[in-house]
Amino acid sequence: MLTFPEQILHGRYPHRDFLHLYGPGSLWMLAGIFKVLGTTLTVERMVGFAQHALVAFALFALLRPWGRRVATAGAVAGVVILITPLGLSAMAWNGALAFALSGLAVGTHLARREERSDGRGLAALAGALAGVALLFRPDLVVAVGLGFGVLWWQSSRSRRLPMLAGAAGALALYLPHLLLAGPRAAFEGMVIQ
Repeated sequence: MLTFPEQILHGRYPHRDFLHLYGPGSLWMLAGIFKVLGTTLTVERMVGFAQHALVAFALFALLRPWGRRVATAGAVAGVVILITPLGLSAMAWNGALAFALSGLAVGTHLARREERSDGRGLAALAGALAGVALLFRPDLVVAVGLGFGVLWWQSSRSRRLPMLAGAAGALALYLPHLLLAGPRAAFEGMVIQ
């Protein structure tokens, strides 16, 4: 997680110039952060810490309706399960999970609220977070599709379009990747390999 984002900073692209088995989102995010803060293990671990914290907060928010104890236990268990094998590494899986769970937390919070016009912004945010999760790990499409399918079904018509627009906006970031890496190389790297 240090070398691949550094390769991007040197003008090389995942799937075209080096093997990468996931979506480009995690590498782009790390490359941007490394550009600003430097390519160090400390910076990479801080991003990993932020991803783990986001998982904990999202799990807590999702489980809160069942009580504070259940929510706290679920959040702690989730982070222990994630941290145990790889520590604070900023892996694509951890980032995808953090964004997908955050999108679900925002969406379920919105579903519990009464109908208001300000719900469109939160609906767009929930959709965008789902799209970012798929930029990190496109193989989560079934889980994200099922989770957000339930949110879609529960949402009012006025919130469905913003949710879809948020997801489409985030997923549109695949277009530059396809242009830079090439559609065939990207498909082989993310799907075949």
